[in-house]
Amino acid sequence: MQFDDATYDEQDHLNYGIHLLKGNSSRQQPGADFNTTMPVSVLNALPRAAEQLVYPSLEKKDGGESDTKQGRYITILATLLLLAYLYCFGKSIAGHLAGCWAMLLGAIDPNILAHSRLVTTDLYGTLAWIATLFHLHQWLHKKENIHFYYWCIALAISQCCKINNILLYPICLLTILGYQLYNGSRFSLNKIWLPLFSCVLIQLFIINAAFLFYHTGMPLDHYTFRSNFFRGWKHQWFSVIPVPLPQSFIDTFDLTQYERESFTGTAQNYLMGELRNHRGFWNYYFYCWIVKTPLFTGAVVFASAIASLVNKQFRRQSFYFLIIPSVILILLLSSSSVQSGYRYLLPVLCLTLVAAGIFIQKTISRLPRYTVVLICLGLGMAVLISFPNYISYTSEWQWPRKNAFRYLSDSNLNWGQRHKKIQQILKQNPDYQFEPATLVTGKIVVDINKLTGIIETENFAWLRDNYSPLAVIEGCYLLYDVTELPR
Repeated sequence: MQFDDATYDEQDHLNYGIHLLKGNSSRQQPGADFNTTMPVSVLNALPRAAEQLVYPSLEKKDGGESDTKQGRYITILATLLLLAYLYCFGKSIAGHLAGCWAMLLGAIDPNILAHSRLVTTDLYGTLAWIATLFHLHQWLHKKENIHFYYWCIALAISQCCKINNILLYPICLLTILGYQLYNGSRFSLNKIWLPLFSCVLIQLFIINAAFLFYHTGMPLDHYTFRSNFFRGWKHQWFSVIPVPLPQSFIDTFDLTQYERESFTGTAQNYLMGELRNHRGFWNYYFYCWIVKTPLFTGAVVFASAIASLVNKQFRRQSFYFLIIPSVILILLLSSSSVQSGYRYLLPVLCLTLVAAGIFIQKTISRLPRYTVVLICLGLGMAVLISFPNYISYTSEWQWPRKNAFRYLSDSNLNWGQRHKKIQQILKQNPDYQFEPATLVTGKIVVDINKLTGIIETENFAWLRDNYSPLAVIEGCYLLYDVTELPR
């Protein structure tokens, strides 16, 4: 954790958490990019806050690097809670061993390990996603009514963790409707209005409290929107009605929509050597899954998906609470004009790990005893191969790793986690030329994201169009040996 450099987004998330601790949740901060930061980042700011209380005159001049690395410990604690939920989910459906397998699959997954030690919202968003669906399962299937309120709380907290978690509202609604219809249940308006009213109140209170009730009740015609989509709302009849949500929460969606409309500050979408601007790839996340999910895990997940279609008892629970939410999320993500990496698939990964844990538990008794050892070795292989740079992990079938850039780019491979390490390598190899401004011969080192063109698109087109890399350095930089310039 201490070895990884601060990634591109971590400082913004930490700074927003610090602003919240100071009583300010506004996104309109000069020189700060708080477009998609969330209140949950206040947890990562707590170590620095505690340090400041002990040493009131403390001042740091490292640009927040030490605060970021200390804040990462809080994300690790959140990861432990995520693993606990994976265990509880699997145990609730198929017993103790299923929960243990689901937890093991999560604990040694390179992609979860990669984000379990970062000051970002991806891990928190995944935790809230799994918690929401787990409590929904306990309420609907187990008939434990207290979990209705746990579900409402988890659903509200999820909105304070990651902007994509707004999708949980329609997904939960479809899950409830589908499950009730499957079981022949009928809705009664006399029974539903009170729980619905309670759910709405819980949502409003938690979201407002998380954003410190910043301008709660301000009508839309008082907002200064940046996106064309939300500007159109200012001319509708409902624009004069007070909004029972904080301005900083509404601004999250406006600023995100503005990024999608303008692509300002947003990298181009990249897949299989093709760049796209203002539009995504329908199969982007399918390739992300294939390239970055461990080979053994992917095989078990595929087998569990088949089992969920064949086994009626397994299908009854896994279909509505694991499979359907995963499919809907992938479809919605694939329709986005901004596609930024596998980290958006972490909720899908965790849901499928629960299904995989259940599948292993149900099939392991029919296999020889040493199968358990083989499974653990297969799972551990991915961790050993990718240690310690889990962010740039690619599946075992993808070899040699220097060609991973031909499939994916962006946070899938390089999120800035080795920007200091490459400087050390350059000092040790004075003949290396780092991202030269002109066409040159010799050994050239270039950032994968610049090579693929998602940023500074044309600067290294001559290199990617005419040469193949000699090697990959730290999973993030490509080394070329150019002996002759292109004609």
